[in-house]
Amino acid sequence: MASETLQSDKLGTTPIGKLIFQMSGPAILSMLVQALYNIVDSIFIGAYDAANGVLALSYALPMQLLVNAFAIGLAVGTGSLISRLLGEGKNADASLASQTGVLLSLAASVMFAACGYFVSEAFVRAYTLGGAVAGDSADMHVVYEMSYKYLSICTCCSFGMMIEIMLNRILQSMGNMIIPMVSQLVGAITNIVLDPIFISVIGLGSIGAAIATVAGQIIAMCVPIAVIFIRRGKWDIDIFFKRGFRLKKRILADIMRVGLPTVVMNSIGSVMYMVANVILNRFAEAVWAFGVYFKLQSFAFMPIFGLNQGCIPIMGYNYGAGDRKRFDKTFRLAMLIAFCYMTFALIIFHTLPGPLMQLFSAGDNAARLAVGSEALRLCSVAFLPAAFGVIMIAMFNAVGHGVKAMLISILRQIGLLIPLGYVLAFYSPLGLTGFWTAFPIAEAVSVLIFIPIAIRTINTIFRYKLSTKEYVRISAEDSPTISASKTALS
Repeated sequence: MASETLQSDKLGTTPIGKLIFQMSGPAILSMLVQALYNIVDSIFIGAYDAANGVLALSYALPMQLLVNAFAIGLAVGTGSLISRLLGEGKNADASLASQTGVLLSLAASVMFAACGYFVSEAFVRAYTLGGAVAGDSADMHVVYEMSYKYLSICTCCSFGMMIEIMLNRILQSMGNMIIPMVSQLVGAITNIVLDPIFISVIGLGSIGAAIATVAGQIIAMCVPIAVIFIRRGKWDIDIFFKRGFRLKKRILADIMRVGLPTVVMNSIGSVMYMVANVILNRFAEAVWAFGVYFKLQSFAFMPIFGLNQGCIPIMGYNYGAGDRKRFDKTFRLAMLIAFCYMTFALIIFHTLPGPLMQLFSAGDNAARLAVGSEALRLCSVAFLPAAFGVIMIAMFNAVGHGVKAMLISILRQIGLLIPLGYVLAFYSPLGLTGFWTAFPIAEAVSVLIFIPIAIRTINTIFRYKLSTKEYVRISAEDSPTISASKTALS
């Protein structure tokens, strides 16, 4: 392949500050729009049915998070492998990794289509009608109807999101951040435009919200597909299947080494959300408040996830190339940027909790606003330690240590948060306030545990990389001498 087509070369040569801006800037912008679309979705459904709309989407959210977990996990595993292979100069293997990733996304889409058709109604029924919500103003039968219809459409048609996320991660792994940004922007804007039309103007309610969501995902998927075909032959790798394609166990295993832990790691969010709602069902308006907080906190976390999207290829490439200096600089600068942004988000959540909650509550519902405002103020304290935790997860994924990324997520969201939240909610005088307080405590403790693990991991992997390079160099120098000796003896 001609050198001028190698877009990934800049990952090893461009100054780190400039490179992070080039790689992460478009992703952060698209993630902010994505966060806006998530919030607008709930605002419109809340305006359509103030008592039940947001709650219905909150109960559908755990399975949506599970679908998203598979899409992101498979894409992160594929993208991480491609970056490392490109750093090592193994473009043919990187092509095979790309094609394998696309195949895995198609298989996951079929699995969730079946799940949406056969499982979504039973899931929502057990989750809503199977328990009582203390003191809430919602009609749970209406919530059930709205929730399962929304969820079944979104899961049955999840192929748009699955393939879009995979293709965009593949492009990002080669250093191309513009096409993924355009793809996500187009999808999010499509959703924002269609939401009020389908929800309120046509009057489809939650069904309209689901149609708008799926339409945005499918259009977002079409953007990278079109560009890849138009510019075929100009990429570092062959992204789509070629004649004679066959799965290789080694490539599949390398994808899954990061992909499966990432799936588990993101699925933990779904589990945490479900268990948290079971606990919160015992407190008036708490499930609604938690659902709104979950939407709003995406404004804090989505840009950091965009930063991760830009930094994972940089760290992965330079790890593959054995460049410790560029790797360390990327890691440290990403930590600083994440912390500064999370500090800004914390200030906003602490100064404007009431107005933020009112976006989702038509009319005067003092109980909802009070519970929601307290949730925003206390939970958002977790933003500061989370800044370090999220970047550490990105680093572990970049170097292929997906299990460590998974473990820190388990510790943050289940291992510490759920037990601590339960104890503080029911066995302390704090009650519901104790549950919200568990969020910053769990984040802080998990970061303190994993900081030394992260430092040790970086030191170990680069010592191994250095020793491997030295072995290869010595072997290359010795091989002519060995051959000459053998010839002389013969």
